[in-house]
Amino acid sequence: MAGRVSQPEDLIRDWARIPTLPQVIARLGRLLDDPDVGLREIGAVVAEDPPLASQVLRTANSAYYGFAQRVVSLEHAATLLGGRVLRNIVLQASVMKMFKHLRGSGVDLQQLWQHSILTGQMCWTLAFRCRAELGLAPEEFYVIGLLHDIGKFVMLDGLRAEYTEVLGAAQREDRPIHVVEREAFGFHHADVGSLVADHWKLPPLVCEAIRYHHGPREAVASDPRVSIIANMNLLVSRVRAGDMLAATSVIDDQVRQFLGLSTDDVADIVLYATEIQDHVEV
Repeated sequence: MAGRVSQPEDLIRDWARIPTLPQVIARLGRLLDDPDVGLREIGAVVAEDPPLASQVLRTANSAYYGFAQRVVSLEHAATLLGGRVLRNIVLQASVMKMFKHLRGSGVDLQQLWQHSILTGQMCWTLAFRCRAELGLAPEEFYVIGLLHDIGKFVMLDGLRAEYTEVLGAAQREDRPIHVVEREAFGFHHADVGSLVADHWKLPPLVCEAIRYHHGPREAVASDPRVSIIANMNLLVSRVRAGDMLAATSVIDDQVRQFLGLSTDDVADIVLYATEIQDHVEV
């Protein structure tokens, strides 16, 4: 296993290959900020990349969205979903495409993406119901959830055999991956993920929420944005493990009051996670 590295910046500089965020994401962002731009123009930008457009349509037609009619064009998708939701689907498809070369690495990438996508959807859902002051739109929490584990992909890409060994050790010993990562390298995937988000020029609040989603406890308990991602990451893990009692206990009274949620909100969130977990499109 590699020698200890004191800072995640060392990994980024020496080994990691952080791909450039596709220009389509930035272009969509600019178009969405322009009140004079229509949905037809937004769809046309995505259509310039046929493989990406195909993936976006496949996702829009998935059981998760459950439209009664088939989505047949990107303009149609933008009309049904809204421009910002379409942007998030494009981001999801683009980021997954960046790391498709890691298939065959011995790591279950589909499982990692399913967890990330479901976490994104649940962060969005929780943020929509949250009455605490967040400073970000609910749609932005989908981005945080989607990218909260992006550091795992970067570490796998840059460290391959060494990182695969760490993942295996965490599974064999039934220990949290981020704990084993820190012991092996001196940092963990949340540190790396924050640097990736910063490299992609995402808002500082997004970078911080990614960085602290495994703690320290003080960060989770004092920042509602961090609390949302940390607790939805945990809730999704427990739902996917089939431990519904543990999933229900994630949002306890202290967390519920901190985020401004009702008891009905909490029950609905857990139920929603169980209902959509089998409809995540990868």
